[in-house]
Amino acid sequence: MKKNYFKMLAIVLCFVSIITVFAACKKEDENTLLYEDGGKVYYRKEAGDDAYELVTDANGVTVVDEKGNMLWKVTDANGVEGTHPVSFPYYIQDGKTIECQQFTIKCPKGWENIGNFKIMLKNVDKGLQIDYSYLQPDAEEGEAKITVDGELEKLETLFGSSSVTRTKTQVGGRDAELLTVNMLGDAPAYMEVYCVEVGDGLMTFNCTYTDPADKGTFDFKAILDTIEYRI
Repeated sequence: MKKNYFKMLAIVLCFVSIITVFAACKKEDENTLLYEDGGKVYYRKEAGDDAYELVTDANGVTVVDEKGNMLWKVTDANGVEGTHPVSFPYYIQDGKTIECQQFTIKCPKGWENIGNFKIMLKNVDKGLQIDYSYLQPDAEEGEAKITVDGELEKLETLFGSSSVTRTKTQVGGRDAELLTVNMLGDAPAYMEVYCVEVGDGLMTFNCTYTDPADKGTFDFKAILDTIEYRI
């Protein structure tokens, strides 16, 4: 009886030790830029900097102001709590969640973010890639708004109008349009461009296959539907 008791106790202590080690790995260090602690989200601009709590909504998504800045929670010398705007970086990646100024997205298993100055997801084993861009009008060029019509015209100029189709769809629960390029010949190309209009700007998700022969064999939209919009 005693032998079984001590055996059970050893198993329990071993299990507790494993949990303790796992929990210790979850703790942030000075090199962690974005982390969660006690249900609150913290962010530091550079490794080694002080981390400040970010303003988040009820779903834990980082809130931004009208200029797209994140908001740090700060307390002044008089103890009055307020917020301080912080420029949003090109993106913040915490595990499989990737945040940019406009939205958050889940990076699925088998994919990685290879972008330096924007979100660019690539499948590790297959020739699949999602390239994100946020297009805004250039006042110097006299542009008042970036539209799907404009993107369609660009694609038709590059690949020919007969190679491009346009259909209504949704991305992350928001109305969108899908522009599909299917060009055969000496330099075949196939890609799906999901367009989401936001105010006077346009989000584009360019989904491509390295091998055009694989066209239509992958559900890019399933990844895009994990998006939670910030603007």
